[in-house]
Amino acid sequence: IEKREQALFVVTGKYIELAQASYAIGRLAEVRPYFEQAAPFAFLRGFDPELKTCKIDWTIQEEICIVLLFGNPDLLSQLSTTNWSLPAERIMHQACYAYDKLLIKAGTGQTVTTDELDLAIAEAKATKDKDVQQYIVSLLEGLLAIETADQDMWQSSIVKAIKWHADECQFGELKDMDEFICFNALTLAKLGKDRHHWQCQTDSVYLPLFLID
Repeated sequence: IEKREQALFVVTGKYIELAQASYAIGRLAEVRPYFEQAAPFAFLRGFDPELKTCKIDWTIQEEICIVLLFGNPDLLSQLSTTNWSLPAERIMHQACYAYDKLLIKAGTGQTVTTDELDLAIAEAKATKDKDVQQYIVSLLEGLLAIETADQDMWQSSIVKAIKWHADECQFGELKDMDEFICFNALTLAKLGKDRHHWQCQTDSVYLPLFLID
């Protein structure tokens, strides 16, 4: 199991790294194929019950988003039926964990109620952590906007998420991690487009909208 886990981390990471690098140097035609190759490995890395990989509520978001953005219908079906949960010691913030679960539901076509989203947003706003208050709140509000068909709120949520991501890439924890793409914001853009045919108007290097066209 340990060797399989290590191999999955290497393979998944390599495909994602190749996709990010291709985007960074302008080889745009190669970006989506690399992400599509990464998707099934990302699913295993995040959700294989045997591997029990060391994910927390923040880091699992990359796997969720890559599957939702680039996974085939079978992979999305697997994600929708996975009985995923985290042990208490891997939950940094309840609001973040709630976002993860709601994103999976929304992205795989399951019913998400406004009550669930309102509760998660209230929890996030009450969390004494600036990243949760600035980033997770905006992402949850984006999901709420999609459920309530509020296009202005959806667009505003993406702008706020990108601003947080850009600041983190330039001055924060993402500065040395080559995290060019804000997968959460891109996933919100895709969900809005799929559900309501909305076209995101945000122009940012961190939001490669050509990947969802």
